[in-house]
Amino acid sequence: MMKRISIAGLSLILILSINLEAQNTIKDYNLEALKSKQASKFRIGGYGEILYQRMDYGANQKASEFGSLSEDRAVVSLPRLILSFEYDFTSDLTFSTEIEFENGGTGNAMELEFEESGEYEAEVEKGGEVVLEQFHLTKRFSNAFNVRAGHFILGVGQINHRHLPTDYFGTIRPEGETAILPSTWHETGFEIFGRILDWSYRVQVVNGLDANGFSSSNWIKAGRQTKFEEVRATNLAYVGRLEYHGVQGLNVGASLYTGKSADNVVKSGIMDGLDGRVTIFSAHASLKTGSWIARANFLKGNLTDATQISAVNGRLSSNSQYPRTPVAEGALNYGGEVGYNVLKFFPNVKTRLYPFARYEYYNTMKDVTSSQVADPRFDREVYTFGLNYMMKSNVAIKLDYAMRKMDGGNFNDENTLGLAIVFSGIFLK
Repeated sequence: MMKRISIAGLSLILILSINLEAQNTIKDYNLEALKSKQASKFRIGGYGEILYQRMDYGANQKASEFGSLSEDRAVVSLPRLILSFEYDFTSDLTFSTEIEFENGGTGNAMELEFEESGEYEAEVEKGGEVVLEQFHLTKRFSNAFNVRAGHFILGVGQINHRHLPTDYFGTIRPEGETAILPSTWHETGFEIFGRILDWSYRVQVVNGLDANGFSSSNWIKAGRQTKFEEVRATNLAYVGRLEYHGVQGLNVGASLYTGKSADNVVKSGIMDGLDGRVTIFSAHASLKTGSWIARANFLKGNLTDATQISAVNGRLSSNSQYPRTPVAEGALNYGGEVGYNVLKFFPNVKTRLYPFARYEYYNTMKDVTSSQVADPRFDREVYTFGLNYMMKSNVAIKLDYAMRKMDGGNFNDENTLGLAIVFSGIFLK
């Protein structure tokens, strides 16, 4: 009898042990599955650039009646490092943020501002800044309709919308668009976007620009509000973007920006009665076929009340850190680039090498009012030739030589040799 009880007891203990072990195994499996599920919700990525440039001209374009003087100089910089983070709260609700470290971060620095008669200007920068470039929530309803709210990149122009360093040829972003528009241009507001058949669209409502930041050399670029803690949104701006994707490898589209700016100045009343409406039309196209890559863009901008805004800005204090130079009524930019992968002839080689050529025209004082005089230094053409060596689709070494001409060659040419290492991608997902 005792023997039977012992055998039964041992059997019960064995069964309980096996069951407990199975439960622990299931628990461990569920924990690992949960960890895997959580990891799939979280993504970390970014992009960065390391840049070396050697110039044959001085930094001051006002040094002589023929522009900058001849000078052999070189600089090395970290134009930008961006870290991006995404988290899926649910399958259709995502939080996204991007932090940009520009030119090495922040600190106290001095810079010589030639647009302000060669004045030294103190900035709380170390040649750059740390910026919260994106910070938004996205709610997805369908391919055709989605909603985003927060701080995001505007769908204006070509390079602003596709600004990763692996998205374009050359060691720096194309000069024309980045001389006229903020780059990267990000504002706070509300957006709807989606894709219907072969068409994608974006409609955005955001805070407008600050008219005090407009200038001769960069038109409305410095109107993006970065100088003060609060961003003024008395004047809103509206953006629309439409793109066609119906042909494989081809992307064509257009964008429109419009919004007033006079009521967004920090000192109320100095621009009473003015609108300062900024309107920007942009068209772009890109083609990837076989080993060829080609891109082209066109951008035209208009500003109302340019004469009056220039007069007000000219009276601002030199301590304001605003440009305080006349702003033109209209700006213009167009250009294109083309490259060919010459390593296609070596089928066993997995990397790509693109010799490329780029042409740009841009004029930040293209159209002036009857009381203004256009500065011919800002009528610029740039011819760039170089190589893009793509070690991976998201890692590249770039080498180029850019020749800048002003006013059809009536000023001294400005030539730059550039070398860059760039990357972009998702590091963890």
